[in-house]
Amino acid sequence: MVSTSSSAPAAGVVVADAAAPDPLVHVAFNQQGTHFVAATETGFHVFSCEPLERVMHRSGPTVAAPGGTVSSAELLTRSQLAFVTRRENEDDAIDFWNGMCKEGKVASVTSSHHRTVRGIRLQGEYMLVAGEEKARLYFGGSREKDVTTGPNPLGLCAMAAGTTEGQGTGSSLVSYALPRKLLGEVQVRRRRTPGSVDVRAHDSAVACIALSRDGRLLATAGTRGTLVRVFSTADGSKLQELRRGTDGATIHYIAFSPDSKWLAVTSDKTTVHVFRLADFDLASSSPEDGGDFVLLPASPMQSPPAKQGSSSLSFLKGYLPTYFSSEWSFAHFRVRKATKYSIAFDQQRPNTITIVGVDRSFYRCEFDPVKGGAMHELKYYRNFMDAATK
Repeated sequence: MVSTSSSAPAAGVVVADAAAPDPLVHVAFNQQGTHFVAATETGFHVFSCEPLERVMHRSGPTVAAPGGTVSSAELLTRSQLAFVTRRENEDDAIDFWNGMCKEGKVASVTSSHHRTVRGIRLQGEYMLVAGEEKARLYFGGSREKDVTTGPNPLGLCAMAAGTTEGQGTGSSLVSYALPRKLLGEVQVRRRRTPGSVDVRAHDSAVACIALSRDGRLLATAGTRGTLVRVFSTADGSKLQELRRGTDGATIHYIAFSPDSKWLAVTSDKTTVHVFRLADFDLASSSPEDGGDFVLLPASPMQSPPAKQGSSSLSFLKGYLPTYFSSEWSFAHFRVRKATKYSIAFDQQRPNTITIVGVDRSFYRCEFDPVKGGAMHELKYYRNFMDAATK
């Protein structure tokens, strides 16, 4: 690992010491993992990951009206994003910004359906909004479907747009995942398809969810933070169980690689984990377009993939505690500080990941896809807000 102490920095590592003017309230990557947005209470900054450069920045009354503050932001492209503004005694508003337009702010959505917006996700012309106990799917700015979720203080939601089988690359299949009312359960829905797949994910409350790029896989973590489970979104069957550790933790972020071969997890601990996913045969896992989802009993986990740690007693799974049958991480990376991080895989180099924190830290590292183990640090900035504007 490259060291960046108070002495001269190591070769290849740039350290930025200047403090940012405003604390960050949220960081998030776009779907491709090529850019990320960092939001403050008064505005937002958009950065490219490689090279690290600030490509857009807006703040002040043009972003948040007097008396309002930005609470989160979601990035669609390097110049298009949505951000949530919060005003006292008013419903939260979702504003859309297009940096290619002279006016910047192009639309605003305020809905009493969710007085408080807890989370948003963007996918093309679709937007998924998670409120306190309900969620709403929008298409082209128009309301399309309301879903009851039960209490959702973390604003858990995920959305993916795969390709409809047999209809070419131009036909997208939008899937989205939300918590259910029942403790530890997640519902997966498809646009314009009746019903849902209801996944019995954890005994504890769900703390984090993610969908693969094509929407075929769902990953979840519970509030205990020791296990991450991977399910088929077609029938809710459990495909793999991954162990972050044995001590409790708060899982902050789960990310699939573009090819769904790897899964990265960040938490309130200082170790970032990368797991190798099994080669699931999901060729027939998606129901025919327009058909109902069917919930099937959870199937046994498949055999663990090669080169990833698992107990030698895993053949006894079903008879022993999950500690002996769950799979440990393939690769790991230790960050310098425990804070809330988002993570993304590189679009062109799937064994390279970018990690950004609300403390303004930036890491870029890579792992050996054959040997695994400790990752190699490529870049580190203590303060990307300052480093990317120099």
